[in-house]
Amino acid sequence: MDVRIGHTALTWDVLARPERLSEAIADCASLGFEGIETGGRVYDWWERERPGELRQLLEEANLRLTCLFEFGTWTDPASAPALLEDAERWANAVHSLGGSMLMLVPEGRSDDRPCGLDDFHQMADTMHRAGQVAIDAGIGASMHPHWGTVVESRLEIDVLVDLLDPGLVGFAPDTGQIAKGGTDPAVTIDRWVSRVTYVHLKDLSPAWEEMRRRGEPLRSPAGYAALGQGVIDIKPILQSLSSAGYTGWLMAELDESSEPAREAASHARDHLDRELARLRAG
Repeated sequence: MDVRIGHTALTWDVLARPERLSEAIADCASLGFEGIETGGRVYDWWERERPGELRQLLEEANLRLTCLFEFGTWTDPASAPALLEDAERWANAVHSLGGSMLMLVPEGRSDDRPCGLDDFHQMADTMHRAGQVAIDAGIGASMHPHWGTVVESRLEIDVLVDLLDPGLVGFAPDTGQIAKGGTDPAVTIDRWVSRVTYVHLKDLSPAWEEMRRRGEPLRSPAGYAALGQGVIDIKPILQSLSSAGYTGWLMAELDESSEPAREAASHARDHLDRELARLRAG
């Protein structure tokens, strides 16, 4: 399986503390990861507060910025100009820092305004425009389903992926997010494997079902686990990707960690290396 292995920076709490991206870069490089991912707003913080330093850190660590993610109100036509402006800036940044993907994350759910099919068509239309912006910058774009957003359940994922033009926007599944939404990630990934252009591998805690029974909401960031320490079996997922000839990035991820971020990332790296070795050995 000819893939590249990276780790996202969320485990280092970079959304709240963007300066910790430097720590994430150093840790990921020391663990042998080839790439790192963060959010577009984190990138903007670095360009504003420490211009030029992010590129220097990545070059010194021999690490690629694989992807920046863009969260936005894709169902609102009035939001499209700002979304496309951000998409252009971030897609060009990714390309210049050796990466390959702009990740498009749907907006948060609202019980006051549930999404209908017209909203999904509008979301697909604006994502298509962002996808063209990414292509013009020399990279790709992919849609990322996520807990707490309007693309959370199996039906919502299926509807949006079916509406998206694969020539403009690929599919970036996240095993943990899909599992938390109540779907077997192996089933969803296998169904849409020909559309997959980028992958997040995240585990779900064995305690998640009990947490849900006690009242922990689906949309809480709690309930995940370091890769290999939860209930998700990634073997059939890797097999499906391998059979389809997937050659993109596999990004380990953990939104929150009860242990030091580097330790969680080390567990993920060891587990992923073992599973890939087993796959290659047949």
